[in-house]
Amino acid sequence: MSEINHGEDQKHHTHQQQRIRKMKENFKAISDALTKAGFKNSLENAKEKQLDFNITPYSLNTTLSFRFDNFADFTEFLVLSNSPASEEKLVLIHNAFAELNLNPEEFFYVNFFESKEPEM
Repeated sequence: MSEINHGEDQKHHTHQQQRIRKMKENFKAISDALTKAGFKNSLENAKEKQLDFNITPYSLNTTLSFRFDNFADFTEFLVLSNSPASEEKLVLIHNAFAELNLNPEEFFYVNFFESKEPEM
């Protein structure tokens, strides 16, 4: 019985390693696309304008529209991009999921764009 459990543990560990490797490759591709569009690793462009995003159940078919497998992957991407989400931002993101009737454990798209200057 312990040999079976050991085999299952090993399969799970291998699957987890493959998932992490795929996630890092995806994050690099997203980071490269954002850099090519003029944004730095901290999700702001060379003019110090912040990069903002919206969440949709589909791609907007732009060069800055990316699929994430789940909410945890997206928040990890934000951390790796030197832009971890504040508690307030996490609440807003969760509200967006609820409004769009999206399951945070399923895939979704994040569409990045340059933040607009607040109007006076």
